[in-house]
Amino acid sequence: MAVTAQQALGVSRRPLRVGRIRYGLWRLDQVTMGARTRARVVTDGTATVGRELRWATELSVRSTLAGIEHARPEPWSDRGLTWLFGMIAVAAVAVAVLLGAGMAQWAMTSSDAMLFAAAGALAVGLVFLPLAFLVFASKRQRRRR
Repeated sequence: MAVTAQQALGVSRRPLRVGRIRYGLWRLDQVTMGARTRARVVTDGTATVGRELRWATELSVRSTLAGIEHARPEPWSDRGLTWLFGMIAVAAVAVAVLLGAGMAQWAMTSSDAMLFAAAGALAVGLVFLPLAFLVFASKRQRRRR
């Protein structure tokens, strides 16, 4: 019965001739199908995570900006300023000790290495920034008449 159905449909018993290149491409397609499916799943998952992260970042930025607009700054008390000033002083002493030890080691080993000098300049600048803020933030503006 199968033979008569094949004859009625015009199907012969001879297989179709397929070139080597076409067969190679088909075989490559069959072999890599699992890897392509896994890659597609991973790519879709990564895209979903990326969209969620972008959405969360956008919400965070919007809420932060809204909070900044509604913020009402108050002057710090003397106790709070004293604690902040004390912490900055402790940090400055720690940075000075580390830089002193680093500069001593640098001076003993090699004269052409500028790493500690650059780090020292950066650290001193970062320590002076909060001090400058404390000095100029509390300055009151005088009105000119």
